[in-house]
Amino acid sequence: MLRFFIIAAEIIVLVLVLRSPFVQYHFEDIQHSVSDWLVAFSTLPERKELGSLQDKINIELSPLKPYQQTYVKQITVSSASVKRFYLTYCENDDINPNFTGTKRAQLCLIIKQSPVMQVAKQN
Repeated sequence: MLRFFIIAAEIIVLVLVLRSPFVQYHFEDIQHSVSDWLVAFSTLPERKELGSLQDKINIELSPLKPYQQTYVKQITVSSASVKRFYLTYCENDDINPNFTGTKRAQLCLIIKQSPVMQVAKQN
């Protein structure tokens, strides 16, 4: 009977400790860290493709002005932004203030041939 009371007391203390704000704060911090790791792991192939696309754009369209390099970084931040750029400025032929003429045509060709757009066509 004494053993039952000791085990019950230990369970109650454990529940009280685990429900304390300090422990909950640490659990929340651990949860955010683990979820950030999982997101980073799941987006690794996409980030590699976007990084290689950004490098290819910088190499083939060099020399790029600083504002153009910044714009390329903004375009290649996600596959959705690459697709949005392609749809707006390549397919719909809208005016782009950062890339005009042959540079824009080259950029559109590079993006069209990239693995990011090839995956979009398959889906």
